Amino acid sequence: MKLKVYIFCTLYFIYAVSFAQKVNIEILQQGEEYSDSSYYDILPVGENYWIAGKYGTLKSINSEGVLANIAYPSQQTDIYKLDKFDNNNIIACGDKGTLYKYNTQNAIWQTLKIKGYEKSCFYNLVVVNSQTAFICGGNTEIAHSKKAVPMGFILKTEDAGLTWKRVYSNPLKMVWCVKYNKFEDKVYALMYSPNKTHLYAYTNNKWKKDRKIGNSIFHEIQFDDKGEFITTGGHLNKDGRIYGNNLKTIIPNSGLIWGRVSGKIYDIYSASNGQILVSNKNKDFKMHGVKLNKSFNIYETVFTSDHSALAIGSARTILKISISDSVNNRLL
Repeated sequence: MKLKVYIFCTLYFIYAVSFAQKVNIEILQQGEEYSDSSYYDILPVGENYWIAGKYGTLKSINSEGVLANIAYPSQQTDIYKLDKFDNNNIIACGDKGTLYKYNTQNAIWQTLKIKGYEKSCFYNLVVVNSQTAFICGGNTEIAHSKKAVPMGFILKTEDAGLTWKRVYSNPLKMVWCVKYNKFEDKVYALMYSPNKTHLYAYTNNKWKKDRKIGNSIFHEIQFDDKGEFITTGGHLNKDGRIYGNNLKTIIPNSGLIWGRVSGKIYDIYSASNGQILVSNKNKDFKMHGVKLNKSFNIYETVFTSDHSALAIGSARTILKISISDSVNNRLL
């Protein structure tokens, strides 16, 4: 009996030491209603960060949380995702078949409306190299939380976004995410049909089913420093899910886990109702959160240093996250 108690205490001590840190969350901004402009994505640009979102919102923010509007030829449609072809060329995708390109050297904007996708949302994109990128999405009603036939698709460009070719379509699937795995030099996609998500891989110019992920929506896929995949998702207002090659974690009461950002020391997972999860590299998860005006979602996070981050979400929510290592954690 004494041996069992000793083992239990030792294990408890190891866990406490390995995941002992203090997380402080400051609310920099939030709205009053769900109809307030949501922030969907955040991207490092120079010394600052660009925020894109609902109604065509596009802003710049510094690491201290100071906001400024970005002037651009807005079509006043939602912008869902930002990425870079290189340090000077930014691309943004949005609702109703809308794309924007921006060159930071000459400050010139280009607006593209892709014919045939006027009723579609360009929900996610990934840049593979300076010329190649993929966009995925589906029926615009799906992105606005309405019931509709998904009409999912994936488009590919090989001329830095000037022209696009459809490389996948399925009326019964919504394609939530496309992501490049640099370790395999391969692009993957998360495809959802009612109550199940599958992972597809782009091989020999064809999309092939790789595996079933789970029986819920998985919103985003990433790859860790070993090339292994990590997906985040779950159920709105219920449990969150983090699944990977050797990982299957259910987070009670987190709501859907929208995304993940990886830092040198910690990983941060953005969830529902003002909640975030912080994990060390051993994937010891701990929930943190703040009380917001309503149950606003936290969609994306970006590290501003090894111990600080900015998180964005619905209804103009911006959080500043600070992580302080304990003395014990530094000794590990």
